[in-house]
Amino acid sequence: MSIQFIRIDDRLIHGQVVTAWIKNYQAKNVLIVDDGVAKDDFLQSVLKMAAPSGIKLFIRGTENLEKTVEQFEASEKNTLVLLKTPQTAKKLFDAGVKLRELNVGGMGANRYRKSLYKNISASEEEMQILTALEEEGVKVYFRTVPADREIVFGSVVKK
Repeated sequence: MSIQFIRIDDRLIHGQVVTAWIKNYQAKNVLIVDDGVAKDDFLQSVLKMAAPSGIKLFIRGTENLEKTVEQFEASEKNTLVLLKTPQTAKKLFDAGVKLRELNVGGMGANRYRKSLYKNISASEEEMQILTALEEEGVKVYFRTVPADREIVFGSVVKK
């Protein structure tokens, strides 16, 4: 299986992803799945500049996500998937991704979100989606960097 790690992080590519997660999973591909980013040429060019050398960056929207999942599941190269929201994570799992784990690493605060854990905030809708994913057998957890202790979503959120 080539998709080795799936992370929600609204910053997408940044220091922790570049120095810790890509290295930890020996990823050669980084796949960003986000409709907004897929339509924003300027943001795509910024993200491509931020990607470390030797890493192939792919940016896709959620349209035809099943084909995208098939493509990266069939690849011989380890792939790290980055998403901005639980809504996109739900679409990814619905599209048939085999890995049944979701790392929630960074969801910034806003007026609709309440703090869950460290720098992770979620709206009521986002918490419902993460809860539903857990109920579907996806291990949802918080972990900022690989050296941190894993905190299971269900142990933090009162259901």
